[in-house]
Amino acid sequence: MDKLTQINKSDADEWRKNVEDMFQEIADTYEKINTFISMGMDKGWRLKLLKRLKQYYDPSHPVLDIGCGPGSLSALSKKHLPEARFLSSDICPRFLEIAANSGNAQEVLRLSASDLPFKNECTSAVTSAFVLRNLPDLERFYKECYRILRPGGVISMLDLTQPKFKPISFFHSLYMGIALPLGAKIYGSRIEAYEYLDRSIKNCLAPQDMNELLKKCGFTVKHTDSLCLGTVTIYTAVKE
Repeated sequence: MDKLTQINKSDADEWRKNVEDMFQEIADTYEKINTFISMGMDKGWRLKLLKRLKQYYDPSHPVLDIGCGPGSLSALSKKHLPEARFLSSDICPRFLEIAANSGNAQEVLRLSASDLPFKNECTSAVTSAFVLRNLPDLERFYKECYRILRPGGVISMLDLTQPKFKPISFFHSLYMGIALPLGAKIYGSRIEAYEYLDRSIKNCLAPQDMNELLKKCGFTVKHTDSLCLGTVTIYTAVKE
């Protein structure tokens, strides 16, 4: 896990392996610490994602949830999008075990987001929450999403972002630098992992750059929802 501070994303295979190892170590406390850091707002952000998804989703084909973690999104969908069939996927075996055993997810798959093992045009939607900044090649990922989506299919992606307004950005960085290691300490998790996750926010593209990348990969951007003073963004785009 410590190698994440040393290697470059250009070495995609090594990057993925180290990300997998990191999440394998912190999987049991990950959800509790996320809720602690977000002061409980993370559930509301996921609900907003599901509302966007519902606007465009065709229930005749499944939703592929990338980096599902303990299955939080599929668990919420049972009440708020019950017609959806979620395929919950992650690179980390422990997350999939938690998702399946907790009843959060009914179908789990272990896979890498860079190479989706599906035929063309077989899904209606692809979702993710807090995953994008951990991927070594976003363009490759979006092209894979475009390939497996049916015409009219939708992607809805939630991630942390850096606010444009400098005072907010400063205090957000300060808060994350304190809250992440504190949460790790309270819940007995690896502090080093959360130090990486704090730094990883800087790896995420600014919303305008993310939208340009989505367009480059063939998508039509429908919504860019800036939440929590710009510290969280949901991107919703359609394959037309």
